[in-house]
Amino acid sequence: MDLDYFKKTFKLDSTSSEPMYKQISNYLKRMIQMGILKEGDQMIPEVTICNELNVSRSTVRLAMAELLDEGLLVRYRGKGSYVADNRMKRPINYLYNFTESMHDIGAQASSVVLNAEVLSEIPEEVREKLQLPKEQRKVFYLHRIRCGNKEPMLVEHTYIPYYLCNGIEAYDFSSISLYYILDSLYGLEPYHATETIEAVNMTEDERKILRCQKNIPAFRIKRISHTETGLIYEYTESTSRSDRNVFQLELYKNQTAGKNPVNIQRNFRRD
Repeated sequence: MDLDYFKKTFKLDSTSSEPMYKQISNYLKRMIQMGILKEGDQMIPEVTICNELNVSRSTVRLAMAELLDEGLLVRYRGKGSYVADNRMKRPINYLYNFTESMHDIGAQASSVVLNAEVLSEIPEEVREKLQLPKEQRKVFYLHRIRCGNKEPMLVEHTYIPYYLCNGIEAYDFSSISLYYILDSLYGLEPYHATETIEAVNMTEDERKILRCQKNIPAFRIKRISHTETGLIYEYTESTSRSDRNVFQLELYKNQTAGKNPVNIQRNFRRD
C-alpha cells in the first residue's frame, strides 16, 4: 500500500456534487492506473481511510465495493483487499479475440470509433500487406479504441478490401462486432493469421488516446488475417500499453504434441 502518498495528495471536496464514496473510489482507481498502487499491493485498509478522512465505514465500503465490482481489487478472507492483475493476457498460439480476453480478466469490453470510412488512397505498406490488385484501390478503414471497463487498452487501425465488404461503412462498430459482420454478412471467417509484435515508443497521439505517461513503452502488433482459402481480407495495426498486456505462449518439446501448434520466429532488429 502507499498510505503516505494518499495522505499527502488526497482531500475530499465538500463542495463537489460527487458523492464522497465516489471521490474516494475514483482517486484510488487513479492510483492504480498510475502504477502507484501496483498489482499484488495490499489496498489501504478501510479503517485507515475512515480515520484519515473522517468518514463513515459505510462510505469507504461503498468505494471499495465499486473497485471490487470493476475487477480492480480482489478480496481474500482474513487478509484484506489487494490490487488485481488486470493486464490483458493475449495468447499467441491461437487466434486472438479482444472481447474474450476482456471477459477472461473479468472486464467489460467496449469500443470507441474514431473513424470509419472508405478510402481510395492508402499507404503502400497497407496495399502490400493486403496484396490488393491494382484495379482494386478502395479499402474500408476502421480506427478504434478498444477498452476494458471503459479504460483504453489499445488503439487499432484496420483495413479491409472494399470489394470484399461493400456497404460495411453503414454499421456502427462501437456496438457491433466487426468480425461478426464480416463472417455473417460477407462470409469472411478468420482461419489463420500472421502477427508481428514489436516493442515501440508511442506517438504523442497514442499517449493521449491511451492516457499514459511518456515513459511507458508499447507493443505494436501487425496482423494479416486469411480465410480458409488463403484470401487476405484484413490488415490491422494495433498499439497497446505494455503495462496492460501480457503475451502468453504454451510451448511443447514436440510442436505437434500441442493442441494448437504454432510457428514462431524470433527476429532481432539491428538499428
